[in-house]
Amino acid sequence: MRLVFVHGWALGPEIWDALAPRLAEFPYVRVDLGYFGAPAVPEPQAGDLLVGHSAGLLWGLSSRQDWAGVAAINSFARFRLDAKGRGCVRPAALRAMRQALQRDAQKCADDFRRSLKIAPARGPAQQGRLVEGLDMLRDFDAAAHAGCAPWIVLAAEDDSLAPPAATLDLAQLSGARPAWRKTGGHGLPWTAPEFCAEHIAEFLRSHEF
Repeated sequence: MRLVFVHGWALGPEIWDALAPRLAEFPYVRVDLGYFGAPAVPEPQAGDLLVGHSAGLLWGLSSRQDWAGVAAINSFARFRLDAKGRGCVRPAALRAMRQALQRDAQKCADDFRRSLKIAPARGPAQQGRLVEGLDMLRDFDAAAHAGCAPWIVLAAEDDSLAPPAATLDLAQLSGARPAWRKTGGHGLPWTAPEFCAEHIAEFLRSHEF
């Protein structure tokens, strides 16, 4: 069993710097989706467990269907709001974000990171990969991919990007009971690494991973 850490949109593997060492008793690898440099995606192995932050969850579910378990942090089943109200942002807001990305990818990415109170990226923004990631957020729905393995869902009550309704939707689809933290925003891996580590470790032990 390995934990496979996957970061969200316009972020990088450094978001796990505070959390990963707290789970060092479990083997782990980090995915780099290449938003600010060359991508690095480890070869899949049987028994891998996905730890996805925000859009990293959707990337993980879209890339393979044989995860042994899933830990979703600050995430959602879909990002673009649909006619039934499932999702996080209105289509118009997503289109505006894509236009901003095409005008100035570096500014768009840095502004987004600033909104999460995280430092600017360590490398130049890769516009093509950022556009691909945003298009995945626009189109992907995890409804058909949840519930086939044990899940844990971690969320913050003050998350301005993934509202409680989106968390509850993901939890219902996956069959998991969400674990809430009152504060931490959309950055629990770096704002509340102890909270994340405690819940993930308990989840792994309870399912005998």
